[in-house]
Amino acid sequence: MGQQKYSSQRTRTQHTYEFFKERQNDPTWRDDFLRIQAIRRRNRLLKIGLSFLLLLAIFIIFKVNQTSITALISHKTNQTTNQLNNNSATATTASSTTANNQQASTSTVITNYARYRAYSGNYENSTGSCSYSLNFAAGTLTTKQQLFHFDKVILHPDGSLIINVHENSDYTSGQTLYLSILFAPANKRIQRNWQTNAPITDSSDTAINRFSLAKSSDGGKTFNMAPAYAAFEQNSTTIFNEN
Repeated sequence: MGQQKYSSQRTRTQHTYEFFKERQNDPTWRDDFLRIQAIRRRNRLLKIGLSFLLLLAIFIIFKVNQTSITALISHKTNQTTNQLNNNSATATTASSTTANNQQASTSTVITNYARYRAYSGNYENSTGSCSYSLNFAAGTLTTKQQLFHFDKVILHPDGSLIINVHENSDYTSGQTLYLSILFAPANKRIQRNWQTNAPITDSSDTAINRFSLAKSSDGGKTFNMAPAYAAFEQNSTTIFNEN
């Protein structure tokens, strides 16, 4: 690539910068040299300025792209984090709901009978032919001829109680008699047959305490609770007697 040439205003011919530089002290060529030197300086400054602007543009483009990439990564990270948090929260909520449902559907064995002493009192069946006395503090069920002792008290989620009792000497057969009391406190409605887990329609008077009895044919190991639940459906329970 040849060297750049400049026109002489004196001779109207073109020469290289070196040609004018060699003659810079020659008065004949002095003006041409100074003019060409100024042109070269201006061109040099222009190139430097253009290079700076180019570098600045490249730097700005790089920063903008870097910011965009960083923002995109941050957005994706936040989305992932939020999704994980939501999944965790959903899992926690589902776990909590499952735990609550499990807890709500779990029956509890009660060992401190006295906590239900407010349910103690005299009860009579719907026909008035039989009366009972419940004593939660003592853990006993008393009829006119028999005294039963609590063996086990179970609290169901709907607030109803199962009270398994036994009487050591059946006055008719001389054998131990086992009964199960299906008890519903006032303002509590039995919602399910908790032996079969089937829903029932409780038609009994929820304004008072009431219960029904179930018998066992295997020495208190199991009880046939169907008649007891049927009594609540048919409103034929033994009810609390205020007298």
